[in-house]
Formats: sequence, C-alpha cells, structure tokens
Amino acid sequence: MLSILVFISSAAWLWIQAPDQVPGHFKARGQPDDWTSKAVALAVLIPVGVGVPLLLSIRWIWEKLPMSLVNIPHKDYWLERGERGYLFACLMEFLRITAGATALLLTSSLVMTLRVGATMPEALTFVPTLVFLAIVGAALWLLYRQLTPLD
Repeated sequence: MLSILVFISSAAWLWIQAPDQVPGHFKARGQPDDWTSKAVALAVLIPVGVGVPLLLSIRWIWEKLPMSLVNIPHKDYWLERGERGYLFACLMEFLRITAGATALLLTSSLVMTLRVGATMPEALTFVPTLVFLAIVGAALWLLYRQLTPLD
C-alpha cells in the first residue's frame, strides 16, 4: 500500500509541476523522443500504476483460480498435506512484494517524465529496472525457500 501511495503522490506532483506537454517515450539513452499531454500520460499511467498492484494484492482472486493454473514450486506437496492456506499465504507474500515493486517502477517513470528539460544519463535509466528485478528476484527466492519441503 505504501508503494501505491508513493505512486499516487508522484502522480499528483506531476499534475501540479509538469508542463502541459511531457515526454511520452524515452530513447535508451534517456532522451525524450515522443511527447504527449500530461493529462493523457496520467490517464494511462494511473490506472496501470494503481490497478496492477491492487490486482496482484487481492488474495481471493488468486484463490478462485483453478489450481491447475497456479504454477508455484512444490504445489502438490503442500496441497496433499492440506496446507492450501500456507501455500496461498506464501504466494500472496510474493505477489504483494511484486506489486509494491511494480508501483515503485512506475513511480520512477513518473519521475523521469518530470525531468523534461534534463537528459538522463543512460545508466540511470536502467537503475529502476535493475532495482525492480532485484526485488522480484529476492521475492522469488523467498517463495521457493518457503515452499521447499523439509523432509
């Protein structure tokens, strides 16, 4: 939830501070190569930045899926032992960490959009993505570790 609040705060800041035209896309070197209105940028980014993390965070959505669609490590082991609740608790921890990282990644997009007049160093444009991948990788490692049978 904190990551979503950071995203919403950044969106409000963009609405107040940004000029009417903001970058809609950046080249790999961090230079804008397409422009759009800030209203259009926010109309696209806000539903994604709030919706995706919320969707990933709602447990009952994932519990309603057929178990054949849930592909996580050692699923059958935990289901055979009647530990469906534990299985979904671990899955939800992973999904919520991923949701928070997604909101922060999209927040970085908003911050880059605010830097209209500045060219961002190429290395800096990759930092948010690397941080996102590190967080999700650590969450995946934790999920695997929690679901690995002890016997």
